[in-house]
Amino acid sequence: MDESAYPIIDKNSILLSRNKPVAFVVGAAGFLGSSLVDKLLEKDIQVVGVDNLSTGKKQHLEEAIKKGDFHFIEQSIRDLDLDLPRLDYVFIATTGGWDITDLLKSVKDKQMSPRYLLISSIDLYDTGELDEQLKWLEKSEVKLAQFAAENRLNARILRLGAVFGPRMHFRLKDPLVKLIRQDLSGSLPKESPLEFSSRALFVEDACELAIKSMLAGSTAQRIFDGVAPQPVKIEEVKQILLDPVWYEERDFFPSDLPPWPTPNLAKTQQFLNWKPKVSLVKGLKATLKYFAEESHQIKKETEESKLSEVKRIELGVIRQQTKQAVSQQPEQKARKSNFKIKLPISKIYFILASMLIVYALVWPVVALGWGILTFKFQLKEAEQNLTTGEFDKSLVNIAQANLGVEQAKLVLASVQIFRQADFLDEKFQLADDLLKLANLSTDGANNAILGIQSLYQALKAVIGESNEDPGKFFEEANLFLAASDQSFSQASALLLDENFQAETPNFLKNKLEGLKIKISSMQQMVQKGRAAAALLPKVTAYEGEKSYLFLLQNNMELRPGGGFIGSFAKVDFAGGKLKKLLVNDIYAIDGMLKTHVEPPQEIKEDLGQKDYFLRDSNWEADFPTNAKQAEWFFTKETGESVDGVMALDVSAMEQLLEVVGPLSLADYDETISAENLFERSITHSEVSFFPGSQAKRNFLTSLANELFNKIFFLPKQNWPGIVSALGQSLEEKHISIYLDDPTLFSYLVSENWANSLPRVADQTDSLSNKLSDVMIAVEANLGANKANYYLDRSYNLETVLGKEGEVRHRLRITYVNKSPSDVWPGGKYKNRFRIYLPFGTKLSRALWGEANLTKDVTPFVDFGRSGYSMLLELEPKEQKSLVLDYEISEKLKFVSGQATYRLDIVKQAGTLTDPFEWRLVYPLNYRLASSAGEDQSQEVNISTDLSKDRSFEVVFAK
Repeated sequence: MDESAYPIIDKNSILLSRNKPVAFVVGAAGFLGSSLVDKLLEKDIQVVGVDNLSTGKKQHLEEAIKKGDFHFIEQSIRDLDLDLPRLDYVFIATTGGWDITDLLKSVKDKQMSPRYLLISSIDLYDTGELDEQLKWLEKSEVKLAQFAAENRLNARILRLGAVFGPRMHFRLKDPLVKLIRQDLSGSLPKESPLEFSSRALFVEDACELAIKSMLAGSTAQRIFDGVAPQPVKIEEVKQILLDPVWYEERDFFPSDLPPWPTPNLAKTQQFLNWKPKVSLVKGLKATLKYFAEESHQIKKETEESKLSEVKRIELGVIRQQTKQAVSQQPEQKARKSNFKIKLPISKIYFILASMLIVYALVWPVVALGWGILTFKFQLKEAEQNLTTGEFDKSLVNIAQANLGVEQAKLVLASVQIFRQADFLDEKFQLADDLLKLANLSTDGANNAILGIQSLYQALKAVIGESNEDPGKFFEEANLFLAASDQSFSQASALLLDENFQAETPNFLKNKLEGLKIKISSMQQMVQKGRAAAALLPKVTAYEGEKSYLFLLQNNMELRPGGGFIGSFAKVDFAGGKLKKLLVNDIYAIDGMLKTHVEPPQEIKEDLGQKDYFLRDSNWEADFPTNAKQAEWFFTKETGESVDGVMALDVSAMEQLLEVVGPLSLADYDETISAENLFERSITHSEVSFFPGSQAKRNFLTSLANELFNKIFFLPKQNWPGIVSALGQSLEEKHISIYLDDPTLFSYLVSENWANSLPRVADQTDSLSNKLSDVMIAVEANLGANKANYYLDRSYNLETVLGKEGEVRHRLRITYVNKSPSDVWPGGKYKNRFRIYLPFGTKLSRALWGEANLTKDVTPFVDFGRSGYSMLLELEPKEQKSLVLDYEISEKLKFVSGQATYRLDIVKQAGTLTDPFEWRLVYPLNYRLASSAGEDQSQEVNISTDLSKDRSFEVVFAK
């Protein structure tokens, strides 16, 4: 196809919908860029692409051009003055010839704050000499990182290896790319290739990774790696190319080769939960098919071009003949113009009356329905702006929604005369209800914004960023949020009303369902805001004085309560204001303990420690128990009392650093960011180590001191971002809170922020046909090292239900210790493992690798649970699985033909996103109550992770 046939969009004529996100792709006509464009369009994202076609081709955009959500600008990025009404994502998929800083400045000057992704090269990890393209990428990475740090941009980098697929070019030196080129040219070598393996990635998987790294949460200021996790033999690729259909039909499996990892590949897979989906055979087959069709298309276009001149001549003749024919028929045209339709006057009145009735029936509902759709979008925008602290923008969103509601009111008023018709009552009632729903929703959203804004003003007053009285802001927040909660409750009740649902037209039902979800989301935020507005005056001692103990835990040295306690902070409040913040090393006060305290038996035996200190006080899986123990130690060691305890680990600090930005540690002459926190922590662990991680604790103490000082004492902090990061850390159990005040503590427990071990009463249902099961695995690293940094852990639980309701489990936990050696900070993983199960559970077998530990397991009863304890040791570079077979004492019972089985998996504080697989097998006389079909596999399979607590519930019928 002639490239000139493609439309070129002038940037000033781009029309974008405000209801959809907008992505800007630099290098849109290239191999990777055009594939990325297609993927983004599939995800209902509008795309503006720019390319000067120096290496890209317009043919690559042939399908995208046909879609209204794609706009192409043929221009150099250097000369482009980007001015869009909305911009959410910027993908940079080109190299060389321009300065990335120009684009960053241009977007910033337009006051747009999109997310950025620079697609770079995995070859930057090599230590050899860089070519010009790699030099440009290296400089661009540095410039992007610096600009992002200075201007708080949301940016990330994806280092891709070789990529193959349809539209690919053959400039890369990867052996797989070379082999495809040889096959297409008919010169596939008969002898075995000299190159051994490749990690090339299929383009569809590369694009999915790029989009995932952009859209996933907490990916800012990170580097991701994109290569095939498992290398493939080039000889096997050659065999596939010789007969791809044969290999596809026989489910080709590549040979197992030793892993060929890149620095961030494992973290990329774990953090983004990403793995390639397209098999090697399908990828190669799709590539060959594309180039075969492309070759045919080029041939076809060449043949068509030979006829173009003849067609133009023929077209000219036809046009001339048409003009002559028209000029010869003036009389016919005149006769046609006098043609008229004659109808009886009664029929004309009938038609007009029918049109008016249709107008009265349909138009108000359509207009109000459109107002609801508009409001739903504005509500979503308002919520997004609210979470980032853009209160003014949120209020503008609601004002725009109100404008739509007012217009709908005018439409309804214009047809009031038709209310007299009895047969229109239901339609007018529906219109009234829609109008009421819109008013309630806008009122609720408006008050929510004002209430959250007052709450943030109160926080600024508490930390001293403003001299205002926080009390008045707390009162305002209470009033606004209470009004918002009431409006949202009334709106939700209306949406659930049976008459309203029955009268709602089908074209509106799905949209109203989306609105209901959005209202529910905002109401949950409002209710948490109300709780904060009520509780924070007490927490910050608006009347009186209060002090709190912060425990800084290192989850690279895991303990039952989250991690080894290396540092602490004491925070004092008075009159609703922060008065004092002191950060210190835990050893500074542990050495002041004058009394011998007997440690738990495991600490004494496994760690060889004769005394018990504050640093080991988080020995239980129940944080309130740990907190009370910590309070006792703190008082004994310092003579001071506190009113509550909060623990946070290194992962929580990482999430806070993503918001507040890098910190400069003068003592270490380093800048610490979310990206390098774990790595630098490990580095400083290696210096001047002695048991108890003295060097590490000094580093974390310095880090915590700078972090708290920046949050609490520097002005203009991103409080919405900080609150969001804290919320994520609380949900993922990287922060735990205990308060002495019973009322405050009850709220913490209700939100699962106290990380209290669920008691039996929490798990048992009063209904006899509901069986509650629980599994709580708890580990303690007693190897005096940071082996958890190198540890991979995955869970596989198989549950078998018997005909009589028996419940048997086989739990398999697989550990991989990736410590490079036995040298600090890695080394042996000495794990005191405990598991809490329903009371009365019987353990029948325990295997650790090939060893049978059944006789070495120590049973115990605690927190109303049956538990089992054992010591597991895993050497560096070793992989082993712990297998536990057990049966709970209770049985599943059916009442009125139904029974419910519930399983709760409680995550240990301080752990990350361990994969979790669950397979539930049930007998033939059971069926799933939710399934009406007869063909069932008699099993349920669930794949997730333990980034937070998980609960599963299955209802059976007989």
